[in-house]
Amino acid sequence: METLQSEKLICHHCGDPCDDSIKSEAHTFCCFGCKAVYELLDQSNLNQYYLDTSIENKSISEIKAERKYAFLDNDDIQKQLLKFRSEALSVVKLFLPSIHCSSCIYLLEHLPKLNEAILRSEVNFVRREVIVTFDHNQLNLKDLAVLLSQLGYPPGISLDSLDKTKKQIVKSDIGTKIAVAGFCFGNAMLMSMPEYLDQNFLLTNDFKTVFNWINFVLAFPVLFYSASDYFKKGWKGVRYGNLNIDVPIALGILTLFGRSAYEIISGTGMGYVDSLAGLVFFLLIGKWYQGKTYQALSFDRDFTSYFPVSVTCKVANEEIQRSLKELKKGDLVIIHNDELIPADGVLRDGRGNIDYSFVTGETKPERRENGQKIYAGGRQKGGELLIELTETVNNSELTSVWNSQSFNKQGQVDLHTWVDKISKYFTLTIILLAVYTAIYWWVNDPSLIWNSVTAVLIVACPCALALVLPFAYGHAMRRFGKVGLYLKNAEVIESLAKVDSIVFDKTGTLTTAEAGLGYRGDVIEGKEMACLKSAMGNSAHPLSRLIHNELPQSEKLPITSFCEETGKGFTAQLDGIDVKVGSAKYLGISALENNVNESNVYVCVGDRMGRFTIKSTYRKGIFEMLKALKNKYLLTLLSGDNDAEKARLEPHFDEVHFEQKPMDKLTYLKNDDRNQLMVGDGLNDAGALKEATIGIAISEDIHQFSPACDAILSSDQVATLPRILGFSKQVIRVVFVAFGISFLYNIIGLSFAMSGHLTPLISAILMPISSVTVVGFVTLMIAWLGRKFD
Repeated sequence: METLQSEKLICHHCGDPCDDSIKSEAHTFCCFGCKAVYELLDQSNLNQYYLDTSIENKSISEIKAERKYAFLDNDDIQKQLLKFRSEALSVVKLFLPSIHCSSCIYLLEHLPKLNEAILRSEVNFVRREVIVTFDHNQLNLKDLAVLLSQLGYPPGISLDSLDKTKKQIVKSDIGTKIAVAGFCFGNAMLMSMPEYLDQNFLLTNDFKTVFNWINFVLAFPVLFYSASDYFKKGWKGVRYGNLNIDVPIALGILTLFGRSAYEIISGTGMGYVDSLAGLVFFLLIGKWYQGKTYQALSFDRDFTSYFPVSVTCKVANEEIQRSLKELKKGDLVIIHNDELIPADGVLRDGRGNIDYSFVTGETKPERRENGQKIYAGGRQKGGELLIELTETVNNSELTSVWNSQSFNKQGQVDLHTWVDKISKYFTLTIILLAVYTAIYWWVNDPSLIWNSVTAVLIVACPCALALVLPFAYGHAMRRFGKVGLYLKNAEVIESLAKVDSIVFDKTGTLTTAEAGLGYRGDVIEGKEMACLKSAMGNSAHPLSRLIHNELPQSEKLPITSFCEETGKGFTAQLDGIDVKVGSAKYLGISALENNVNESNVYVCVGDRMGRFTIKSTYRKGIFEMLKALKNKYLLTLLSGDNDAEKARLEPHFDEVHFEQKPMDKLTYLKNDDRNQLMVGDGLNDAGALKEATIGIAISEDIHQFSPACDAILSSDQVATLPRILGFSKQVIRVVFVAFGISFLYNIIGLSFAMSGHLTPLISAILMPISSVTVVGFVTLMIAWLGRKFD
C-alpha cells in the first residue's frame, strides 16, 4: 500500500510524479527548484494561484507551464528581468535553449501574428535569446512565458538566472541520445549480420525470428527517445503552419519504423531496424556538429574589443573619457544632448527627456526626474544628465539598439531573404519528390519504395545552405574589425559589395581639424565664458566638442534649457544667460568671408557676438583613395562648406555640390536610384546615412555612437575604403561558390536517392558531410582572402 501511495504522489507545483523525499508545509515536490518557486510565491502572497478553479478548459501542458512560471507575477522578479518598462510597453530578453534551426527563428520572429499584444520579436540565434516588446496591459510576462512554452520554446528562467553575473549554460541531452542510438545501431547491426552473411541458408528460421524481434525491441528507444526531438519539432511546425526541416526527417524515420514493424510482425522480412538506428545516430551527430559550429560563431557578436564608443564620466568633480568596457556599477556618467545611454541607471541630476524609439519603436520622449530609473538604449533630448549606473555595459544591448527596426532599410532584398524563401519551400518540395518517388517505384519495382522514399526524405537538407552566410559573413566581420571597421550586422557586407556610387561629405570625412583654434569678435570671459563652455560641452556636434576642449577651464553651470537642430546649431539658457551657436544664417547675421580649409562657428552669448575659426587639412592618403575609386564608382561630393576648394576637388569627383544643408543631402540621395554608399559625419549626416543604401559614419577620437549608420569606420582608416569594398566583393563570390557546392550536393544526392542507388544509412552520413564540406571551404577561402586584405 505504501508503494502504491508513493506512486500516486505528484509535485504540488508542476504536477509531475514524485516521491515524498522533498516536502514543505505538507506539500511534496519533485525537485528543490519547484520547492523554491513555491516558497517564493508563498512569501509574495501569490499562492492563491494554486487555488485557481478556472483551469478546466486548459490543457495539462498549459496548466503545468502556468504553475512553472507563476513566479513571474512577482514585481521584484519582473524588475530584474525586464530591459525596459513604460506605462504601456515592456521589453524582455529571454533565454530559449530549445532554439536549434532557421525554422525556430522564423516562428519566433512571427510571434506578433500569434498574439496582437506582442509588438516585436527579435532572435539572437547564437545566444539562443529572444527580445520581445509587448503591451503588458494585454499580456503579462507570465502569459508570454506560457505562450513560448506552448510553442515548444520554454524560457530558461530560474532563480539563479536572475543573477546577471552568471553565464547561461545550455543543458542538452544530445550526448545521451547519441549514445543510445549508437548502442542500438551497433547491436542491430550485430543481430542483422547473420541475415546478410548467411548465403547458404545455414541459419534456421527460429534464430532469424529471434534476431528480428530483438531488433524490433532495439527500435523503440531509438524511436521514442533518441529521435523524439524530430517528432516534437516537426509536430510544432505542422501545428503552426511552418514546415521545418524536421518534418521530412520525422516522416523518413516513421517510414522506416513502420515498414520494419510490418515485416517483423508479419514474418515477411527482417525490417530496416539497423538502418533506422544508424540513420538517427548519424543525424544526431550532424545535429551536435551543427550546434558546435554555431557556438564557434560567437565572434559574430563579440564587440568588446573594438566597439568604438566612449562616454564622459564624473570622477572627483572632474570629467574624463572612458571606454564602455571600463564602466562599472556605481559610476557616474554624464549624458549630453543626443547621446545614447549605455547602461541601466538612476537619474541623479538633470531633467530627462528621453527618446526610447530605438528600444520600443515609440517616438514620443518620456520625462524622467531625479531618482527615477533610466534604461539603456534611450537618447537624451535636451540638457545634460548625470546618471549613476546600476548595471555594467552590455555591448550586445547596444547592438540590439543599432539593429532596431527604426533603422531598417526598406525594400532591400538580401541573400538571407533569398535563403529564407528557399528554405520555406524546401520541405514541401522534398515531400512532393518523395511522393513522386513512391509512385514511380510502386509501378516499376515495389521492393525499392521504402529505401528510396526514406533516402529522399533524409539526404536533401538545407543545413549546408544555411551555414554558408553566417560563416562567410562572420569571418569577414572579424577581418573588418581588425582594420577599425565595425558593421551594424553581417548583411552590410552584401550591401558593400553592391555599391556602384559613393557620396562623400567633406568636413570631418575627407578632412581633419588641425590643432589650434582662432576667434574673432567681442571679448567673452568670466560668467559668459562659463556659459559658453558648458553649452558647447552639451552639444553633439564634433566642432562644438572641439571648441569646448580648447576653451579655458571655467565653472560648469547647469543648463536650464537646450535645443539643438542638426546641421544648423543650438540654443541654450544657463543661469539666465542665452547662448546661441551655429551658422551665420542660424544666428540671423551676415556670414563673413573665410579662408580655404577653414570652418566658421558663430556664437552669441548674451549681447556678445563672435566667431570661431577651425582650420582643417586633408587626411593622409585621401587623394590616392579617390584615384583608386574613380574608375570603378560614380563619386559625388556633398559639402556644407563654400566652393573655395572646388578647383582642387572637382577632378577627383564626377559631381561636386557645395553649401549643402543636411536636407539637401537627403533629397539628393532620395532622388538617386543607384546603390549608394554615403560616407560622412554620424550626426550632421544622420538623415543621409539612413537614406543611402549603406551609410558609413567616420569616428574621431571622441566616439559618438550613431544608430542611423550601417557601419562605423575609424577616422585614420578612411583611406582603406577601396580595400574594404574589394574584400566585400570577394566574400560574396565565395558565398555564391559555396551555394553552388550546396546545391550540387542536393541535386546529386536526390538523383541517387530517387533512382534507388542510395540507402537511408548512407543518406544520414552524407547530410553532415555536406555541412563539413561547405564550412571548410568557406573558412579556408575567407582566411586566405583575409590575409591578403590585412
